[in-house]
Amino acid sequence: MPRLFGLELSVHRCAALIGWSAVAVVVFATLSPIGARPHLAHMGPQLERFIAYLVAAAALATAYPARKGAILICIVAGAAGLEIAQHFEASRHARALDALVKIMGGVSGLAVVTLCERLWSRRAPVALARRPD
Repeated sequence: MPRLFGLELSVHRCAALIGWSAVAVVVFATLSPIGARPHLAHMGPQLERFIAYLVAAAALATAYPARKGAILICIVAGAAGLEIAQHFEASRHARALDALVKIMGGVSGLAVVTLCERLWSRRAPVALARRPD
């Protein structure tokens, strides 16, 4: 198994590291002054928001597969809460559209992971049956 800083890395641990890192980036990008907000080249802010929440939700759903309902609740509450918190930063503005894009990104990330799990669980017995002994 791969190791990082002396720790064994499983898929779940890697996904957790990516997911929580994405959450930290989302919180920083949402609450920092507009001039300090990171940008991706040639992408509009709505696409950036969507991708950030998609990555965070997908990684967390991969890391914690039994907790998808809690992840969904946290994505919705987190997107709404962070948009409301932007009222306290003078250079930022909270908009319902931004929150909706973030929620849709998170829901899309959860949907992708759920779909992949279902497809792989159906293929796994077939692959094992074909394997020569």
